[in-house]
Amino acid sequence: MKKFRVIAVIMILALVMCSCGSAKTNGDEMEEDLTPTSSLTIDEEEAAVLNEKVPVVLYFGDEQQTKLIKEIRYVDIKEAKKGAETLASVLVKELIKGPKAEGLTPLIPEGTTLRGPVTIDERIATVDFTKEFIDNHPGGKVLAELTVYSIVNSLTEMKEIERVKITINGKTTKNFKDNVTLSSEFPRNDAIVNKEVGLVLPEDSGLTPVGSIDEDVILDIPEDEEPLE
Repeated sequence: MKKFRVIAVIMILALVMCSCGSAKTNGDEMEEDLTPTSSLTIDEEEAAVLNEKVPVVLYFGDEQQTKLIKEIRYVDIKEAKKGAETLASVLVKELIKGPKAEGLTPLIPEGTTLRGPVTIDERIATVDFTKEFIDNHPGGKVLAELTVYSIVNSLTEMKEIERVKITINGKTTKNFKDNVTLSSEFPRNDAIVNKEVGLVLPEDSGLTPVGSIDEDVILDIPEDEEPLE
């Protein structure tokens, strides 16, 4: 009888140990099932592109050229880190290149170039274009205003800039097109912005460094040239 009791105790202990082992295994499986997994994957090449560029907001015309539309574009982070004036110059040069997203139209006239880097003084940015900005513009009050505010709104995306002054050949110009004057400093205008957004992927974005501005453009313009009226 005593021997039978010992055997019974051994069998009970064996069952308890098996149950504990099974519970631990099930617990491990449950723990593995609860481990979160990420659905977002990015390869090394894509990560490198994002690390080298920074997003900026530019404004171009819509297809009807009645409103401005934002385009989010990526530019070289090395240029952006050189300072506010360098970044502002980059933005204007990107505007001159024209839009890359579908459904947007360029507004700065073909042949226009930036005569020198954009300057910022007391949160007022001065952008100096060559005379093609006026000579090659097709005219029309709405289109003229869109052209001006594509520059103004793009630059005032920067916290360092509140207003923008546009000069031609280094001088203030009274008349632009259809009674639109360039003699004042322009504040931001969100009333003419469409809510749509154009997005350009990082790998589709190029950048012309500010240092590549052709100095001959500046040197070829006579100092005594009269401002355009």
